[in-house]
Amino acid sequence: MNEASIKRRLLIKYPFFGSIVANAKFVSSFSVKTAGTDGKTIYYNPNFMATLSRDEETFVFAHEVCHIAFNHIERSKGKDPKAWNKATDSVINAFLEEDGLPMVEGAVAIKEAINYDAEEMYEKLLKEVKQEENTSNKNNSTSQDVGHDTHSKWEKRVEKEENQNKEIKRLEELGEKEAFKENKKERKRRLEELTRQLVIQSRGRGHDNSNSEKRNITDIGVSKPLIDWRKLLKEAIKYDVDWSYQNAEIEDGILTAHLEELPRPETEILLDTSGSINTTLLKNFLRECKNIIKTSKVNVGCFDTKFYGFTEIKSLSDIDNLKLYGGGGTNFDVAVNAFTRRVENKIIFTDGYANMPRKPMNAIWVVFGNDIINPKGGKVIYINQNQLENLHNYQIENEKRPHSR
Repeated sequence: MNEASIKRRLLIKYPFFGSIVANAKFVSSFSVKTAGTDGKTIYYNPNFMATLSRDEETFVFAHEVCHIAFNHIERSKGKDPKAWNKATDSVINAFLEEDGLPMVEGAVAIKEAINYDAEEMYEKLLKEVKQEENTSNKNNSTSQDVGHDTHSKWEKRVEKEENQNKEIKRLEELGEKEAFKENKKERKRRLEELTRQLVIQSRGRGHDNSNSEKRNITDIGVSKPLIDWRKLLKEAIKYDVDWSYQNAEIEDGILTAHLEELPRPETEILLDTSGSINTTLLKNFLRECKNIIKTSKVNVGCFDTKFYGFTEIKSLSDIDNLKLYGGGGTNFDVAVNAFTRRVENKIIFTDGYANMPRKPMNAIWVVFGNDIINPKGGKVIYINQNQLENLHNYQIENEKRPHSR
């Protein structure tokens, strides 16, 4: 099984759960009969997966992603395990089937579950499961598993974690019904773009065995600056040497310039290129980089769970030709450790979907979207949805006109 391939399929089918998909770990294990999750890692039996069609495989992994996304393990605390397992499985499976994914053999199939959230379905099923348990006790059956996958790893994760993923909390609050409705809207908006991205990425794959992939971004364009970078970066200035005519002198009829030090800050920019960052968002990052180079010396690099190195940017064409890699999860510890100490201005463009780094860093975090982050040190600037929509609609007409001489 190719992890990168299944993640791309899930991102296309369920973009609303993008950060969950991108950050999930996939582990091959013969200790599980089919598949299961502990709330962070998805375990799968490779022999079982080999028996499934492509769409059935997508069903199995989408099912486990939903258990993570809706925090089903933590929400099981204080509930009858078998009733809760059956309720969550039936609700998930009903929505996955409606999305066109075929259920695998043994999966819990209750058609009316599509009208319920997991909590509602649990109350409905509790009495029925209690009756089943009374019967099973007579037969000395103690298993709490139902359906096609195992929930045996849930017990280790019942106690809540203090730093629970904010995206999971958001999806838990929405509930299964509303989240799948929102996914339909998001999928409609992204499907064409993500499909094109998938084709581009599959053509551009090299022989690297890692999960990172080259991300080809074309037609980046330009946009109005979102931030007054000259004002923001003026406090940390490095001096550049340039010729200036401000105090020039005329000697023997010739205008002679003086070599002067002109203030010009130096900046390092990190672009989040993880799986939750789509092509449109990445273009917005790059457009803003074009605005920054008007004010500062710039080195740009990208990261997901790896840092792919800095590239010196001297012109707009350098950004248009920038090589971008990524597509995996997000690790902000990797990002903050990539900055060089000597550079005063440090900027991270991201959607904010990951745990904050342990290391304090005096960086500028530019967050595209609605996620609220709390890094140790630095400044956070939020770019809201209205600003993003304005960016998408903005065009500079002068680019289409010949330059005057």
